[in-house]
Amino acid sequence: MDRKFLGLVLFFIVLLTSQETVIHSEAKICEVPSKTFKGPCIKDKNCQVRCHSEGYGYGKCSHFRRLCMCLKPCDD
Repeated sequence: MDRKFLGLVLFFIVLLTSQETVIHSEAKICEVPSKTFKGPCIKDKNCQVRCHSEGYGYGKCSHFRRLCMCLKPCDD
């Protein structure tokens, strides 16, 4: 019984250590001020709607400057 258990433990150790490590690289995201949003940006939802209508995937309020910032992948 002990040999079977030890064999099973060694099998799982070999199985876990033999997995290849995959590193995913994500594209950098740049913030671009909205061209059509007017006034101070307080709610992210309003900014998201405006950025989406400008062709961006996402928008959020810059809480420090109160600007609507649209997000897009950076051009390298």
